[in-house]
Amino acid sequence: MLSETSRIFCRRLHEPLTERHVQAVWYDNALRPRNLVTRCGLPVRVVYPGDWNLGPGPDFRGAVLHVGDRRLAGDVEVHLSPSGWRAHGHGDDPAYRNVVAHVTWGCGPVPDTLPNGAVSIWIGRFMTADTAFSPDQIDLGAYPFARLPIEMRPCHIRIKDDPSLADAALVASGECRLMAKAARMRRLLSAPGCGAAGRLQTFYSEAMGALGYSGNARAFRAVAAAVPLDAIRSEPDNISSAFLVAAQFAGVERHGMRPSNSPEARLVAAARLFARPETMELADASDFSPSALREMVKCLSQDGLMGKGRAAAVITNIVVPFAMAEGRLAAPPKWLPPEDLCEPMRLMAFRLFGRDHNPLRLYSSNGLKMQGLLQIYRDYCLQSHPDCNACAFVEDLSA
Repeated sequence: MLSETSRIFCRRLHEPLTERHVQAVWYDNALRPRNLVTRCGLPVRVVYPGDWNLGPGPDFRGAVLHVGDRRLAGDVEVHLSPSGWRAHGHGDDPAYRNVVAHVTWGCGPVPDTLPNGAVSIWIGRFMTADTAFSPDQIDLGAYPFARLPIEMRPCHIRIKDDPSLADAALVASGECRLMAKAARMRRLLSAPGCGAAGRLQTFYSEAMGALGYSGNARAFRAVAAAVPLDAIRSEPDNISSAFLVAAQFAGVERHGMRPSNSPEARLVAAARLFARPETMELADASDFSPSALREMVKCLSQDGLMGKGRAAAVITNIVVPFAMAEGRLAAPPKWLPPEDLCEPMRLMAFRLFGRDHNPLRLYSSNGLKMQGLLQIYRDYCLQSHPDCNACAFVEDLSA
């Protein structure tokens, strides 16, 4: 529960205080108090508040804090009240094992199921002391991407006056990413016993993984193994039921998903998709011109079985690497249909190009460049951030 002081304060606010307000206060250097201490009185210096997580799990990933004489690196979870930790069942959830700080607006007993070494930070007491502060001053729509730190990253400084260098880096990184995917496909296809029939089962299994998104890729592949392609061909009317039954044993993740995008909804759509002969015909595609790629998107997205962005992702991550693995495509196409921007893509783009860049001009009209953003993020940002000065990307750009 909120403390009495916090309740009194909240009653006089023009806009109700929400958890997202507290997330914004934690994330934004301009809002976050400078004199933070833990509930035990240890001084807290926020080196990096973490990457704002828009998916399931802790609110912020990869935070770096100095607490007293300790350096803590891990995740941060935010609640209005300390009791939110227990109410949401985080103590029993392995996704929260790496939480190093529990940040709350109100006061209350510190949860006894916080991970070992995690600290509790009561941030609301510092904010309520500032009579000028009010939640309605916070533009929640600006978070997280429009309120990234204003300091230019070394990579942005290097490429901001050289658009061709940025373009070349995105294309090269995207090509490397797809070549690595093709190499993985090649290993799958060369596995003992794969053969001609196994080849199509491999394509089907990998496409199912793509339909599961990152959180359920393995589970959806397990469904494909339980309901093989031969079963789909022999009993097309029973695919939906078979998929849903198999999913009960595949460890499907459902946390934090909208009903319209639930695993069950996607499995039903996948059943209809693979009942169509034209879907599996993509395993033999050899024309990857822009017009042919657009037709592939239309094929996968017709009747609303998936959005065009997800269809483009299936083509980029499955159809193209599969063709490269089998030698029907020598190299990644220079243009791929644009998929939906995911959180790492957007974050990398803001770091690389700054807050005021034009996505359409730089990357969002070409799926190959979007793949390049992902590869740069994983090869460089995940390795060095938040110590950007230690990043090798600028050096590699100049090589």
